Amino acid sequence: MLIGFIAAVALVTRPLAGWWIDRANSTLPLVAGGLIFAACALGYWQARSVTTLLALRAVTGLAIAFYGTASQTLAANLSPAERRGEAMSLFALALTLSQGFGPPAGVALAARIGYPGLFLTCAVITLVGVAFSAGLHALRPDPTARRRGRVLNWKVLLPGLLLLTLNVAFGVNFALLAVHASRRGLVNPGLVFVAHALGVFAAQSVAGRLSDRLGRLAVIVPGLALAAVGLWVTALAAGAQLFAAGALSGLGLGAAQPLLYALAADLVPLEERGSAVGTIGIFHEIGIVVGAVGGGLLGRSVGLPQMYGIAGTVPASGAILALLATRRVRSRA
Repeated sequence: MLIGFIAAVALVTRPLAGWWIDRANSTLPLVAGGLIFAACALGYWQARSVTTLLALRAVTGLAIAFYGTASQTLAANLSPAERRGEAMSLFALALTLSQGFGPPAGVALAARIGYPGLFLTCAVITLVGVAFSAGLHALRPDPTARRRGRVLNWKVLLPGLLLLTLNVAFGVNFALLAVHASRRGLVNPGLVFVAHALGVFAAQSVAGRLSDRLGRLAVIVPGLALAAVGLWVTALAAGAQLFAAGALSGLGLGAAQPLLYALAADLVPLEERGSAVGTIGIFHEIGIVVGAVGGGLLGRSVGLPQMYGIAGTVPASGAILALLATRRVRSRA
């Protein structure tokens, strides 16, 4: 429930955050998201009941919607079109590093200075980010452009659908890989996530520049295919072979995910970037939920190996869809 509340609120409010960004044309949503994060961190410190924790997690989902949508929009807007893939991959690389470093650092801090000190540290770090954000200035679109203030932007339907298929693979791994690896003979299944993270890091380091030279779908399609192969290898592998499966899944995720956001930015003008990022964020959250929840239900019914085999067909279908749409996407971008 603690995880689900964040995802549910972020799913609903990402499009509203995108609408706000396009209408206000400012970095205010970035600052607001950071302030909400800091307030929630201090709230966790003072929480004395499960109900309070759940309420704070729901508000944290709002912060993710504001800060995540605004920061991704800002990264897309600040990057020149010919280097947007590189910029979005570097942005994603920063997220990968922070998400990899944050949990073990948090556990270590809690053990050393206790949870009050941990939450206070989180609040201070977030406020430093707010201070940086407050000094940013949004790019101004063409003043003659019509400001529609869309909540949903269907121009990014294709990259959204592709992101959904990719994140089904991520959701399956996020929720079930540790259980599957432990049943397949790994004493420390967490090491598979290390291999996955290394794959993500390696792909994000080079995929963006490749997409700027070869085109977005020229890298997205192999990324989706790698994600599918990673799930299929996971279904068959045992023991140390699961490290290779985790690395393949990580390579696919790292190659395709940031470039799908770059593609969404390519397909819309500056004054619609917020709604584009907010809309594609819906598909992002849905894919994770479908993979985690649907994968768990299917795994209970047919077994985890069989579930991984079936789940691999989802990103594979995304790769086929991307191939079929290549010519149309190139003309629109």
